[in-house]
Amino acid sequence: MRTTGPLGALPRLSSAARRALAGCAVLAGLSGAALVVQAWALAAVVTGSGGLAVLAGAVVARALLVWVTQVVAARAAAGAKEELRARLLDRALALGPEWTVPRGPALTVLATKGLDALDDYFTGYLPALVNAAVLPLGIGAVLLAADWPSALAVALTLPLVPLFAALVGLRTRDRVAAASETEQRVAHHLRELVRARPVLTAFRRVDAQAATIRRISESQRRSTMGTLRVAFASALVLELVATLSVALVAVLIGLRLISGDLSLAVGLFVLVLAPECYLPLRQAGAAHHASEAGAQAVREIADLPAPPVSGTAAPVGELRVTGLRVRRRDGFAPDGVTFTARPGEVVHLDTPSASGKSTTFAAVLGFVAPTAGSIRVGGHELSEVDIEAWRRRVAWVPQSPRFTGGTVRDEVGDLAGQLNLTHVLDRPIAELSTGERQRVAVARALRRNADVLLLDEPTAHQDPANAARVHAAIAATGAAVVIASHRADGAADEPVPVRAAASAPTGSCHRVPLRTLVTPRLLAGAALGAAALLAGVALTATSAWLIAKAATQPPILLLGVAVVGVRAFGLARAGLRYAERLVTHDAAFRAATERRVRLWRTADYRRLTTDVDTVRDLTPRVLLPPLVAAVVCVAAVAVQWAILPAAGLTLAIAVAAAGLGAPAVALAVDRHATRRLAAGRRRVADRVLALLDAAPDLIAFGAHVRHRAEVAAEDAVLARQTRRQALSAGVASGLTTLCLGMASVVALGLAGGVDPLLVPVLALVPLALAETLAPLPLAVRQVAPLRAALAERGPRPPETQPGGAARPGRGVALRGVDIRWPGAAAPALRDVTLDVRPGTHLAVVGPSGAGKSTLVALMAGLLPAERGTVRLPTTAWVPQEPLLVATTLRENLRIADPHATDDQLRAALRQAELPAWADRLDDDPTTASGGEAQRIALARALLADADLLLLDEPTAHLDEPTAARVLANLKGRTVVHVTHRPEEAAAADAVLDLTRGPPLADRARQPTH
Repeated sequence: MRTTGPLGALPRLSSAARRALAGCAVLAGLSGAALVVQAWALAAVVTGSGGLAVLAGAVVARALLVWVTQVVAARAAAGAKEELRARLLDRALALGPEWTVPRGPALTVLATKGLDALDDYFTGYLPALVNAAVLPLGIGAVLLAADWPSALAVALTLPLVPLFAALVGLRTRDRVAAASETEQRVAHHLRELVRARPVLTAFRRVDAQAATIRRISESQRRSTMGTLRVAFASALVLELVATLSVALVAVLIGLRLISGDLSLAVGLFVLVLAPECYLPLRQAGAAHHASEAGAQAVREIADLPAPPVSGTAAPVGELRVTGLRVRRRDGFAPDGVTFTARPGEVVHLDTPSASGKSTTFAAVLGFVAPTAGSIRVGGHELSEVDIEAWRRRVAWVPQSPRFTGGTVRDEVGDLAGQLNLTHVLDRPIAELSTGERQRVAVARALRRNADVLLLDEPTAHQDPANAARVHAAIAATGAAVVIASHRADGAADEPVPVRAAASAPTGSCHRVPLRTLVTPRLLAGAALGAAALLAGVALTATSAWLIAKAATQPPILLLGVAVVGVRAFGLARAGLRYAERLVTHDAAFRAATERRVRLWRTADYRRLTTDVDTVRDLTPRVLLPPLVAAVVCVAAVAVQWAILPAAGLTLAIAVAAAGLGAPAVALAVDRHATRRLAAGRRRVADRVLALLDAAPDLIAFGAHVRHRAEVAAEDAVLARQTRRQALSAGVASGLTTLCLGMASVVALGLAGGVDPLLVPVLALVPLALAETLAPLPLAVRQVAPLRAALAERGPRPPETQPGGAARPGRGVALRGVDIRWPGAAAPALRDVTLDVRPGTHLAVVGPSGAGKSTLVALMAGLLPAERGTVRLPTTAWVPQEPLLVATTLRENLRIADPHATDDQLRAALRQAELPAWADRLDDDPTTASGGEAQRIALARALLADADLLLLDEPTAHLDEPTAARVLANLKGRTVVHVTHRPEEAAAADAVLDLTRGPPLADRARQPTH
């Protein structure tokens, strides 16, 4: 359901937004009353009628109201983000993995950066929008009572402002939606690139992908700048219409003053109030572009589909699957699967790879709706059953288990010894080998004491001994077991536990000076911004002098220069402001592109997206305001000093208090809240990413409720921190208004003996500086988040491929090599000495965690040798997890050879026993089955035409006939092959056993046939 109107669906979705609307409306009415009193008192003091105390009181009242308005808006933003994030995550989890997983990156961006854009929406656009609805009507009524001709001019010109704003805004909305989609595509692309970086490193394509990152970042810059040109054009139109309208009112006042139809007091009163009719509309239009990102996020959340309705029947009885078919790509997978799962029995799904075994489990869990056939629990179809209750009866081990962090101890409980995990109990799960993670997933499933176990190749990456342990643990449960596997059960010798290296600190954080962000384009933007604000000060001073001069009833020709000046300064302010916004934003996006390219080799996903975007967004907000304020304030103080030195000194003190004191007060009230706020946002973003990434596992185990509650608790802490920080934002804004207002009051009190024509200038110039000084408190508060996002973290890895120089046509030679993973306290392998002659097929065996993948990582160029010498030929790597990117199959294969033709790609696919994919080069390979994905990774490696082929369990998800054909196609090549299958090791030319025995150099042996 879409809701039209300037606020869209926000009031319907958020109670905090509804409260903020009501509060801002009340405060807008009070602000309007205080403004009228201030204008009347100012006119009275200038014309010598007294009222200085009333003017001071009005200034104080306005300052307090500014503070309260900012507090209300900022606190509402915190509450609304919490409510909307909860709605988004709850709806995504309710829609299930089939809907959530493909949209994971986009949902993560929406739940974090998208909703963070509501800060600008609430603190800028919402108060301005309420003021635009309240103040013009109220002030217009006052003008009508004071001077009806001026009120008529305002009434005729005021509707032009929202008219032009609406015309430009309609075009902006479509562009903002497109820009939001571009940002989500960039985030998704970056996430895929970071995930595939090990493969890119192995194929020496990391530096080449820097060009891709530059290209997509430039695409984002052009798309966003196209949107901003239209959005800023809206502000330009509003500025021009408002400026020319106020100039028209000023000319009318001047003409009537000359003719004697109007008093100076009324003229000044009208001149001060008339701009305030247009100001709220201008502010709303100017804030509209900043609000569009937040509004787009609200629209996307409002448009989320409704979740499916679950049944209510109790899930009692055995599981029966009959003729199950699910449409996948061009056919059905599964295609007619039938089985019954009974307690104590094991059902083996041993169909070939890509036949739909994983999809069968997804259908049984309720993630996928069957196309045909039936899934029954007892006497009910699965669609009639309470799905949450059914999932509580089921435990699932997926092919690629996902975890949300924590240590092994958190997941396995008392099953560590049974599954050979005692040696890694206190290690983070993210640091485990693939086989170890798989055993942790099995332990997680067994701890559930479920009636039904769905096991998707639980021993694919296990050595025979650990595979036997897994099967024994499963058999001891007495549950109904459905297992998809390409391996037969069997016992083996007891494995030797591998001692895990303890983790060490992973690096330090190096502060980067903010001056490194200053570029010539940014300085040009600062110069344009200063010129725009100086034009605004000049416009105010010229208008004040014009009215005062007109009150003396001079010949009208004497006012011609001032009239032209008013128009010129008004047009200049609008044009220069438009140019400044475009230049500074373009500079920020260009700098973000360069920073992202520079960080690409080392940064994680968050650094490449959230941190880079934070630097991009905060650079203009932190660095420009002080530069612009310094120039404008010096010029304003010089003007005041030229008229009255005491007034110049007063303004200098006020500027110092507002420009330095207000930020200092804001920081004091914050008590480092900004830094904590930035850290809190990162924690929420990390938890959201983990929740959505592991959604299938969490939903299947019912753990999504607990993890969703943890996100909510973290979000609540963040909301409380944001509400506390809102007090500082309001204090700073109120203090700025107070200082400048009191500078005007003091200047009027000291104006005795000053030329009456210049007294209005003394009164209005300080007030004109409010726009200049207002951004400073926010700029100072955002220094800490900017520094945190800018800081360089951790050691930088080598820029060149480790492992010695490549020597085509030669074998492998390792001499006394130690290999250590980054952050590990001890090497994973020590004193490795190994020779592999050209044409040799070497099988590497040993228990999970013994260092097999570590050895392959060294040869692939992913790890440097800490000690010893290494000689390697050119290499191509097939990792345990294929690390395919969510783009076309063609692009995935061309990682190995960017110039490969389609015929070459098809030939590689056929050699990898994937003829069915040879005509699907434009398909997304991430939809492939586990076995298909492994063979796609093999085809990618074959395209590299390397001298050494590194295979890390390439047949783990393949049935034995297919695995045999794949390996037979590699005869004659130099291969290092990690495997847990005894028959594959027996067929190799040599075997390297990492289990036990003499030094590694003596463990390579010829197999016995």
